[in-house]
Amino acid sequence: MSLTSSHSLFERHRAVRVLLRSLVITLEGQAELVAPEAAGYSAVRLCTISKELVLKTAVELSNEGHEDEPCTWHVMFNLPIPGWLPANDLYGDCRRGLSGTQYNLYATAKYANADDTHGDDNGTQSWFSALCTPFTSRNKVVHAQARPVTLNRFALPPSAESYRPAFYSIKASGQERRSEDQPPPIPADIVSKIELLASVPECVSVDGERFPFSLNIRTPSLPESQAAKLRVSHLSLQLHQIEQYRSV
Repeated sequence: MSLTSSHSLFERHRAVRVLLRSLVITLEGQAELVAPEAAGYSAVRLCTISKELVLKTAVELSNEGHEDEPCTWHVMFNLPIPGWLPANDLYGDCRRGLSGTQYNLYATAKYANADDTHGDDNGTQSWFSALCTPFTSRNKVVHAQARPVTLNRFALPPSAESYRPAFYSIKASGQERRSEDQPPPIPADIVSKIELLASVPECVSVDGERFPFSLNIRTPSLPESQAAKLRVSHLSLQLHQIEQYRSV
């Protein structure tokens, strides 16, 4: 925000005093898709978030003592936004149309000339001011030019603990029959006493081509004579990929 004193050829610069009554900051986000070949257009409003920075009483701004140069005020604010908003991105044929996700920041200020206000020190209006209010518009509203805002998203890499292996203990429950007439190759009472110990990492890198995996078989409740007869003829694995791109 800035103030500049007005002047003429026959008088010096005079100090300007204004009462800032409202300052609203608004963040708007939208996603647009333009398809010139198909004459198609689609747009979605992602968000409209506003915040009032002048909360209770009006703020007086004056350039007294600096009438010969513009005075500028820098306003700091904190605007919380939802975490699900997508980052800025351009897609489609941007050379022929504006396609992508973008955000803009708007500011609207409402102010009045402090020298034109009528009232006591507490800011209450006098009967003369209340009578003239319907016929005079003392409050002025200005809209700042829209400013583009870049919204980035940063993903923290998984901690070292995420790559530690997880251990699972699985007990066999049954076998597939070759046919209804033939019994399973291993009796059910022996299969129920076989325990599988698996060690797999909780997460792996998308760039990695390998990951550690171990599978152990133990039979603590079987006699040694029966356990010695067990052999692993073949082993097959079916991998199910689950991608997790965001966590809270």
